[in-house]
Amino acid sequence: MKMDDCCGLRCIRREIVRIIIERFQGAMMTFPGIEPANQAEEEKEGLCEVEEMLNNPYMNRGEVPLAMDIFKPVVPEETELPVIVMIHGGGLVVGDRSNARKFAKTLAKRGYLVFSIEYRLAPRANACEQLDDVCAGMDLVGMRLVDFNVDFTRIFLTAESAGAYLAIYVAAMKRSKALQKAIGYEPTRMYFKALGLMSGMFYTNRDDLIGCLLADQFYGNKASDPEFEKYLDPENPEILLNLPPAFLVTSRGDFLNRYTLMYHSALKKAGRKSHLVYYGEKELIHSFPNTIPEHEKSIDAIEKMLAYFEEQARRD
Repeated sequence: MKMDDCCGLRCIRREIVRIIIERFQGAMMTFPGIEPANQAEEEKEGLCEVEEMLNNPYMNRGEVPLAMDIFKPVVPEETELPVIVMIHGGGLVVGDRSNARKFAKTLAKRGYLVFSIEYRLAPRANACEQLDDVCAGMDLVGMRLVDFNVDFTRIFLTAESAGAYLAIYVAAMKRSKALQKAIGYEPTRMYFKALGLMSGMFYTNRDDLIGCLLADQFYGNKASDPEFEKYLDPENPEILLNLPPAFLVTSRGDFLNRYTLMYHSALKKAGRKSHLVYYGEKELIHSFPNTIPEHEKSIDAIEKMLAYFEEQARRD
């Protein structure tokens, strides 16, 4: 087969995958079989009003324009705010930070200053370049923190689906020189006390639909780099052993629930702090705390995650 034919087939496959993911996400937004929470979120006591600062532009390290959303709880000026940085999902090939706005606002209502960052999508950028985008966004968050009254002992990272994949690599890069070298980019300067990972797309090179259809889009030429290839497995000790405490959540209706169960098991076997919350309801879809944060089970998951965050902060 000629090279032009191969390139054409790859382009066709990429477009098919993009359409499938976009339609899948659209189907999720219809929430089949899911009823809203009995008590509206706005009626719950003790929640904050939220100031939304959307579409804040910035440049990544390569001077590519990106943007972030900021959600600030309205609290007395003397209140020191804990911080959460959010990474959106979308299979690394679709989606943007707007997908996480309802979830980010739900966190901010509970007293957290939330920054939702973005990254270029594959195949425009490979996974390593996406990691660099995320690190650049986090560094900008770090610079923006001086504009707020922040509790620097309570800074956390949360992510869903493909964002969770990016989150574990970014967090591990902070402590692993070997991983930094293999990825080829500098880590973020931010430190996180704990991770909150929802329906994580942790495994990207297995013999399944994601690995077969998307791996070439994720990695491009990096997949053949022998220095990087060994880190395609997220269970590599350089990743597992350099992660902060992690809170993982999934559900029976999450089509990637096995990934979360597998990664929790790998973390525990490696002696890392990992707390898993699993919901048995089949109607709770992939990344449900982010997609339907107003649902009673989503609220339960969010509040358990925040309690875990605070527990890890107190231990230090």
